[in-house]
Amino acid sequence: MKKQLMILTWMKETLNSYCAEIALSKSHLTVEYYRKDLEMFFDFLCERNIKRLSTLKPLHIVEYLGKCNQNGKSDSTINRYFMSIRSFCRFLRRNKFMDQDISQDIHSPTRRMPAPRIPTLEEINLLLEQPDITTESGMRDRAILELLYSSGLRATELCDLQINHFTEDSILVSCGKRGKTRTVPITEEAYFWINKYIQDYRGKSKGPLFTTINNSPVRRQFLFKMVTGYAQKAKLDDVTTHTLRHACATHLLDSGADLRLIQEVLGHSSIASTQRYTHLSSNKMQEMFHNFHPRKGHKEEEVLV
Repeated sequence: MKKQLMILTWMKETLNSYCAEIALSKSHLTVEYYRKDLEMFFDFLCERNIKRLSTLKPLHIVEYLGKCNQNGKSDSTINRYFMSIRSFCRFLRRNKFMDQDISQDIHSPTRRMPAPRIPTLEEINLLLEQPDITTESGMRDRAILELLYSSGLRATELCDLQINHFTEDSILVSCGKRGKTRTVPITEEAYFWINKYIQDYRGKSKGPLFTTINNSPVRRQFLFKMVTGYAQKAKLDDVTTHTLRHACATHLLDSGADLRLIQEVLGHSSIASTQRYTHLSSNKMQEMFHNFHPRKGHKEEEVLV
C-alpha cells in the first residue's frame, strides 16, 4: 500500500508540472482534457505495477490504446488519448525526466474522419426561422443562430462574448483557441438580430452578450441543446453548433471566398485545418475549375479560327 501511494504521488507531481507548462500555451479546457486523459493512463500503469519512469516502455502505450479500443472507444477518442500521452512523453524528454521520447516510434492510431453533413442554404434558412421571436428567449436564440452561421464561431467563443465585443460590422473574439484574439466580420442579418435583442430585451449594461432568462451566461451545453432542439423542430438531422461552423466555411467557399479569408474567420493556425472544414461537391469543384482556369475557352477559339 505504501509503495502504491508513492507511485500515485510521483505521477501526480509530474502531471501537475506538465499541466503548468502547457497552460502557458493552451486553453484551460484543453489542459483539463489532457489531465483527465493522462490520469486514466496512469490508472492503467498502476494496474501494470509500473513503479518508476525507467520502467515505462512504448509497449505500455500500445497496450493501453489497444485496451481502449477493446472497450469500444471511438477512433477520435483513442487518437486524443494518444496525442495527450505523446505530449506528456515529449515533456518528460524535454525536461530530462527521461533520456528519450518513448512515444516517438509509435504511429498515431488511424482516425477515420467521416465527412460532416453540411446543411444546404435552404435548410439553414429553415433553421433560422424556428425561434419564436415574439419572446425574449426566441429573440436571443435567433440572434445566436444568426451569429453562429454568420461568423463560424466555436461554441466556447460565443459563450465568452461580452457586449462590448459587439460592433456594427464585427465581433471581437478575445478568448479563441489557444488564447488568440481575432476580429470576425458579421453579416447584416446577424447585426440586425443581435442589436434587436439588445434593444428590446437585454439592454446595454456590461456583461455577457447572451444570457439566460435568469441572467446567467449561456454555456456550451445550453447552446448544444438549443441548436439541436430547433434542428429537430425543423426536421433536420445531424445539426449542432459545430455544424453551423462547417456550414459557414463551406458556404463561403462555395461562393468563391479565398481559403485564407476563411482561415482568418475561423481562427485556424494552419490552412490545413481550414481545408478539413470545407467540403466542395464534385459538381461545384468542376464548375469553379472551368470558370477560373486560364485555358478555359481555348479549344473553342481554335475551332472558330
